[in-house]
Amino acid sequence: MDRRLFIAAIAAGIMVPAGAHAAAPIQWVVPFEQGGGTDVWARFMAGWLSATLPGRPEVRRLNISGGNSTRAANFFAAEARADGRMLLGTTGSTQFAALLGDRRVQYDYADWRIVAASPSGGVIYVPASLGIGSMAELIARGQKVHFGSIGAASLDIVPLLALEILGLEVAVLLGLNSRNAARAGLIAGEFDVDYQTSPGYLAQVRPLVEAGQVVPLMSLGALDRNGRLDRDPAFPALPSFLEVYRQIHGRDPEGAAWQAWQALFRAGFAAQKMVFLPRSVPEARTDVFRRAFARIAADRRFRAEASAVLGPYPLLAGPQADAALASAMTMVPEIRNWTRDWLERRFRVTP
Repeated sequence: MDRRLFIAAIAAGIMVPAGAHAAAPIQWVVPFEQGGGTDVWARFMAGWLSATLPGRPEVRRLNISGGNSTRAANFFAAEARADGRMLLGTTGSTQFAALLGDRRVQYDYADWRIVAASPSGGVIYVPASLGIGSMAELIARGQKVHFGSIGAASLDIVPLLALEILGLEVAVLLGLNSRNAARAGLIAGEFDVDYQTSPGYLAQVRPLVEAGQVVPLMSLGALDRNGRLDRDPAFPALPSFLEVYRQIHGRDPEGAAWQAWQALFRAGFAAQKMVFLPRSVPEARTDVFRRAFARIAADRRFRAEASAVLGPYPLLAGPQADAALASAMTMVPEIRNWTRDWLERRFRVTP
């Protein structure tokens, strides 16, 4: 074991004496039900974290769905203690609720310390039965399409706003309990278009693509090292949202809708998954987790396995995770107000 990690572990009180049982288990609160992209990510990360932490404690997932992830975050805010035995894995929906002033929010990111973050991506796809091969073809049909959504102010806001900016007329059914339900609805013929985050797409949708049942049209994109929107490295053959807009409209998007989309994309995808401990946890104990995630991020085998399961996105730890959190939770008041107005106008939803 790394000497600094060993010393920090002793200070944090989580080392176990030789011959004793493994360290007490860690609970990882997951804000959606089993089987979705967030659960796939948490399940994968929990195994690596368990193997890397001193004492190899079991990391148990606690799935708490509801409220566009706010129920789980509220639970963590109320129940997590200073012993560092409970982690929260957030997703874009958790960030959006805080940024937009969702009335259900009973948590404050300022009360937590980040220990890791993971970017992610998303892919928009349609059933093969539509006979569509590109987003331009879908829009050229001139027909309304149907989309199943967990909630307009959830992570779904990013693809929904993208589709509106592109000029596609979308009828949205709100209130699904998961993206799994939306995918199942598309396969059953209830919806004409769907999106999944990268883990969910790789696990659940890619086999449907290979079977000829669905056709991917575009990715949402990914930020390059300079912070510019580019193709998603997990789906290099797919054009990004920005590319598709340029192909259809012959220019770059502009205006408040585009500014809002960029802010939401940073919060929802550029740092989609974040892992937190309560700020009340002693710094020495928090550092054990931060160092463990840093070791995971540097592990070649982890990077290879994560690329296949989650996509080729870096695991961010230390200062990189801090910077990702700061960027994700920044939204100027004018764009925040525009987004809230759009949700009210478009969906009659008031966060």
